[in-house]
Amino acid sequence: MDLRYFELQDLLSEALIALEAGNHPAAMTAVRKISAWAEADWLSTASELPTHVGPSHRIPDGPDDD
Repeated sequence: MDLRYFELQDLLSEALIALEAGNHPAAMTAVRKISAWAEADWLSTASELPTHVGPSHRIPDGPDDD
C-alpha cells in the first residue's frame, strides 16, 4: 500500500476546508501544493519521488498572494 496518497488526501482536505471557510488565499496555496505534489509524482521515477511536501519543497507565491 502506497501511503503517499494520504498526503494528497490531506492537501485536498486542506484546500476544501479553506474554500468552505472563504479563505481563498489559503485555498490557492493548498492547490499549488497539490499541483506540485502531482507534478513531482507523475514526472519522477520511483527513486526520485518526494516523501513529503514541506519546507524543502518551496511552493512559489502567486500574484494573488498577499
